[in-house]
Amino acid sequence: MPRPATELGSYGDIGTKEQKDGSWRAWATFRDYDGKGRLVDASGTTENKAKTGLRKKLTARQKQYKGRTRGKVTRDTRLTVLMDMWLDEVERDEGVGQQSYDRYKAEIDASDDKRAQKNAVKLRPAIGNLRVWEADTGRLDEHIQSIVAAGLKSKARLHKVILTGIMGVAVRYGALQENPVRDTSRMRRRTTKPQIIERERLDGLRSQLQEWLAGNKIPGTAAYTHGPKRDRVVVDVADLILGSGVRPGEALAASWDQFDLEAEPATFTVSATVVRLTRKGLFRQEWAKSDAGYRVVALPEFTTRMLKRLRADPLHGRMCQVKALREVGGSVVEVEDKVPLVFPGRGGVLRDPHNFNRTWRDARGTLYKDVTQYTFRKTVATLIAEASDSKTAAKQLGHSREGVTERHYIVSPEQAPDSSAVLELGLGTAR
Repeated sequence: MPRPATELGSYGDIGTKEQKDGSWRAWATFRDYDGKGRLVDASGTTENKAKTGLRKKLTARQKQYKGRTRGKVTRDTRLTVLMDMWLDEVERDEGVGQQSYDRYKAEIDASDDKRAQKNAVKLRPAIGNLRVWEADTGRLDEHIQSIVAAGLKSKARLHKVILTGIMGVAVRYGALQENPVRDTSRMRRRTTKPQIIERERLDGLRSQLQEWLAGNKIPGTAAYTHGPKRDRVVVDVADLILGSGVRPGEALAASWDQFDLEAEPATFTVSATVVRLTRKGLFRQEWAKSDAGYRVVALPEFTTRMLKRLRADPLHGRMCQVKALREVGGSVVEVEDKVPLVFPGRGGVLRDPHNFNRTWRDARGTLYKDVTQYTFRKTVATLIAEASDSKTAAKQLGHSREGVTERHYIVSPEQAPDSSAVLELGLGTAR
């Protein structure tokens, strides 16, 4: 029967031998974490002292790797440790943005914000004290399904994504053979038809927006009676999105140097977006959401007219002080910058998307409560796909895969193959 292999980070039998000078030598083969066996020895005036010295060397060698080897995660490791390890991995991953990291961390740790819900389910308080061997498929599925039962399906999906990553750490370090999240219950998404706005309804929305700007009462929003004048930027941002298909954050981050209004047709180079970083506020991120998001789009005449009107207004040409995220030497740095924003907020700063959306909800009222800025993006995608194809629509919207555009942005029935001849032959009536 073959001799069992020595485990990584351990050693075999200790050998001893008396030397010619009367001292003793002890040795053992230590299996390093690269899989190679290396001889470790020690000497002493007696056999026991030589063994003691050897064991000290072997123990020190094991401690040398502690904290940075596979051995630091065992079946008894608590999930709270794995959560920290996974967050460190995510933070180092250049393919994961700061917003995604903040979102993951917000679902792991309870918020210290006084405005946060005290009974919100977070991973560390809920299951952080479980040991790896206790976090089996059944226990993790119970956690996920309890969130589903509370009606929070999006939150449940996010927890499943995070748990897949956390338990993946245990698999990579050899504490588990397979990821227990893999066999948890599937959460099927209900396929919904993308909602667009038809031309007749869009005309009605435009008319209502003009009433809202004039301070008049509209369904769901009272008349203007006091305070700052209603901001026309709501209509202008909508026109930019309708004329280009850009994301709301890309529209709010737009600067005048991204436009060529003298070209025929005018163009918009999409190269920045607005992001919010936890505890740091709003930043103008000086790159698009994805590689495909960096694009040049041609603008229709109604959008060009709107932009030329704004450019003629001195308030829309001034430099604004913004916090920006910039890539320098492969690293992301935070800088203070002056940018000629097209849609600046009050005080010459970045316009807050949260505040913009609140104003938009007032302006659309209840009659058009289903219409969002993404409704306009879907309308753009559908019109372009009908006139051309889904690949062209995906490029316009800045999607790397046209499948995303087809599933979530284009409204069109599935085209069945032409089987009319077969049906006529088999089922047609003789004349």
